[in-house]
Amino acid sequence: MNFKKSMSLLTLVAFSASIAACGTQTSPVDLNNSLAQDQTIDALAKSDKYAKLNNGDVIEGEFIVKLKPGAKSSNAFKNGEEVKAIGGNETGMLLVKSEMGTMSNFSANSNILWSEPNRVMKLPKTSKGTPSKDSALTGPSDPLFSQQWAHKASQSVEGWSLAKANKKADSIIAIIDTGVDVKHPDLAAKILPGYDAYGQGQEGSDKQGHGTHCAGIAGALHNSIGVAGYSPDSKIIPVKVLQDSGSGTYAAVADGIAWAAKSKADVLSMSLGGPSSSQAITDAVALAVKNGKLVVAAMGNSGKNEATISYPAATPGVFSVGANDINDKSASFSQVGKHIAISAPGVNIMSTFPTYASGMPAKDYGSISGTSMACPGVSGLAGLIKSVNPSLKADQIKDILIKSADDLGPKGWDKDFGAGKINTLKAVKLASGKK
Repeated sequence: MNFKKSMSLLTLVAFSASIAACGTQTSPVDLNNSLAQDQTIDALAKSDKYAKLNNGDVIEGEFIVKLKPGAKSSNAFKNGEEVKAIGGNETGMLLVKSEMGTMSNFSANSNILWSEPNRVMKLPKTSKGTPSKDSALTGPSDPLFSQQWAHKASQSVEGWSLAKANKKADSIIAIIDTGVDVKHPDLAAKILPGYDAYGQGQEGSDKQGHGTHCAGIAGALHNSIGVAGYSPDSKIIPVKVLQDSGSGTYAAVADGIAWAAKSKADVLSMSLGGPSSSQAITDAVALAVKNGKLVVAAMGNSGKNEATISYPAATPGVFSVGANDINDKSASFSQVGKHIAISAPGVNIMSTFPTYASGMPAKDYGSISGTSMACPGVSGLAGLIKSVNPSLKADQIKDILIKSADDLGPKGWDKDFGAGKINTLKAVKLASGKK
């Protein structure tokens, strides 16, 4: 079997995109015990070799390694192993398929700096949500805007007005996820060429639906169609690291991050996460940070046990996002911890769905919940900030997001909300130098 084909079957760590929806606005379901799985996802899962494996399972014969500086893969592997570069040749990281390989073998290999196994991870199952509607909510003429309570909570309308008057450039956001429906009328005009980590060229397709929903939250056009995104003028780069069943791989995620690190994206948005750390992910994030990218990730949906940690949210260099509800309470599913940076609306969030059948509960538009929905809200606002002041570096954008946040919970930073809830108006004021 050729390696590209084998990669399309592989699913090494399917990073958990938190996509379960709520039954009501104020009583979200536990995202790890959500309702019956959508039939489309059932069908997709049947074609996924790893759908029956458990979250975190090691895939036999699959390894990620990093070569030592100056070492060559041809010297490291001489027994017919299948090898694929992760993030290009310059990262030194490789996905290795070897029936005879073991971690101890790789540790003893003088050409290898480090090695780790591949593991499986799953997306949480989805359930239908109940969108909130506020007929008094005014703003863009997009017909579903009245169901986007998050923008009222974030003072987005006022922030957009100031941003429009002070816009200097278009920013770029990479959505690292399940792909994006690039023909969606709320997204089509803003899509830039992307990347499929499985080598299938499917980054512009999203049969799962999660990536399309995240893209709409971050940057849906204000075009009198559907919904309004946080940064309507930002361009979107779709980076597919999760397959249509909702499964993905550590290798694919690391590859996608490293690819985006070398792209023109200003912001990398990752609504995904796994229960174990990965040196490959850590190295890919470090490359993105080195290249001046703001890397944003969802905290995860496993609730309030501080010992439960999701990666890459807890990976060094990542700006991690929790979810709050319409009443400014931390969402029941939103994970907590010392690595949380900020919070954003994440319950019953109305956004784009693919225009065709997918793993989402409807076509075109709909409402679901999770820290997955909070993450692209922060990414979109970061893009809006960058468009107002293109000279800002990633750390400066982080600083603006934190200083402009509305403090929730105990005074100052706390493990539930981080710095607090995002505020679009206050952030744009800081970015533009307005008082």
